[in-house]
Amino acid sequence: MIFIVGGTGTLGQTLVRMLREQERPVRVLVRPGSLAKAEPLRALGAELIGGDIRDPGSLEIGCRGATHVICATSAGADRRYESRRMAEYQGPVNLLRAAERAGTVRQFIFTSTLFPRNPVGYKFVWAKLMAEEEIQRSGLPYTIFRPCGLFYEIVQRGEPIVERFGVFPVVGSGRKRTQMLAMVDVARAYVNALDNPEALNRIFELGGPEHSTFEEIVATWARVRGRPIRVVYLPVWLMNTIGFLLKPFNPSAPGVVELLEFSYDEMSCDMRETSRILRLGKMQTLEEYCREYYASQGQGASVPA
Repeated sequence: MIFIVGGTGTLGQTLVRMLREQERPVRVLVRPGSLAKAEPLRALGAELIGGDIRDPGSLEIGCRGATHVICATSAGADRRYESRRMAEYQGPVNLLRAAERAGTVRQFIFTSTLFPRNPVGYKFVWAKLMAEEEIQRSGLPYTIFRPCGLFYEIVQRGEPIVERFGVFPVVGSGRKRTQMLAMVDVARAYVNALDNPEALNRIFELGGPEHSTFEEIVATWARVRGRPIRVVYLPVWLMNTIGFLLKPFNPSAPGVVELLEFSYDEMSCDMRETSRILRLGKMQTLEEYCREYYASQGQGASVPA
């Protein structure tokens, strides 16, 4: 049994689908507010149990008889300090302890993040690192993944912004390089790590096949979209000021600004050994991802495939 916490999120849903396609038994923890998102997982044959990562009791129920535990939690839109700490440190540690007590878990998989060249100043990075250290000290066989940003976060979340405001905001200059990748490739890495002896007690950085500037990313997106995308560059100091001023009205504002600044930072990793161990083969490019996305929306691309 594979127990997934964070299974109703974007990564979690992709994982459940892939695992059920292989007819592997999957159990998903579902918070009361995520019941509607969980119904498609039930239709795939996943076992659903109610609970919360804040509640050690529900985690113990989820871990009973589990051979693998996957932590794919995220603070999401709630970027308050308490919520981030729970999603990125305390919650994963709660799950780790439940997995230890179960006595059946032979692999604990944790979702961390690819760090920029200078991670100092990003509070949630330190929360992730502390969780990583707890996992490595636990004695449970583990696999830790540090994925880069996802194409999904630019294209699918950016499309409504472009449609409504006519511009796409980029924090910083737009000339920093990143190694974004497709959600399906992240999920493939997780699935191929299960019971893979070379993946045990390892940390894997995950990046896509292209190392691009954000200007290049938006240019590719616009070309496939078939309509221009005007970019607005927002200085980091301005974003930090806005976050500070909005905090009395929206406690999540500074955390949202921090996440945006982090997302547009310089990131890269060497994927050669990772690709071999996790059998990733050819990974999806941004152009391929955009074509697939717009085809699913019933919109044609502007240039031949």
